[in-house]
Amino acid sequence: MTWKDHDLPVLKAIVQMADEGAVLIQPHQIVERLGMDPEDVRRSLAALAGERPPFFQFTDVTGSDSQSREIDGIHSPTGEARRIAGVWPAEILARKIVAGFEAAAETESDEEKRIKLKETAQFLSGAGWPVLIGAAGNAASTVTKL
Repeated sequence: MTWKDHDLPVLKAIVQMADEGAVLIQPHQIVERLGMDPEDVRRSLAALAGERPPFFQFTDVTGSDSQSREIDGIHSPTGEARRIAGVWPAEILARKIVAGFEAAAETESDEEKRIKLKETAQFLSGAGWPVLIGAAGNAASTVTKL
């Protein structure tokens, strides 16, 4: 079982379901949404519930006779969960900015400009990513206050 194949899709489903209005998310709803094996979802929820900072709030319904952790009543995904799931506004905006530079480079006929646009996209998606996220976060928070 890997993070990318099991835990991440479960986390994304939790964030999406909460964004769609679900108040308390039950494991069976995640199973239905993803078509995953219930035991895989249970293991993923147990792993995700142990993360710090936390990804969401939940009720631990592990019984004294349980052999593994049982998570139920999942709600309130955190900003960290949204960042990891890729739906945090700053990250979405930052990805769009990088994609915009990449697209501009593809259509630019001037070789020198094309190279600069590609270099800028590479910088922003690499070493410049933290700066871009900070700027995008400031821009996103300003827009949401309007």
